[in-house]
Amino acid sequence: MEFHKVKSIMLPYETGVSLKFSVEPEDKLTQAVERMLLYNAKQIAVIKNSSVVGMIRLGDALKKLGLESG
Repeated sequence: MEFHKVKSIMLPYETGVSLKFSVEPEDKLTQAVERMLLYNAKQIAVIKNSSVVGMIRLGDALKKLGLESG
């Protein structure tokens, strides 16, 4: 089974995306989806070495995982 990583769909960070919870670029995409669902978030910040390096969106993650609803 192929594991997709957060960095595969990372976008530039947009102001307004909460920094209260985050993921790292090397985290599994499924972990990011679980965290977004847990916090009822549509996007999540990506942090590396204590710095914001980007963000991902729930919809993009679901699409990459083949879980996007029609």
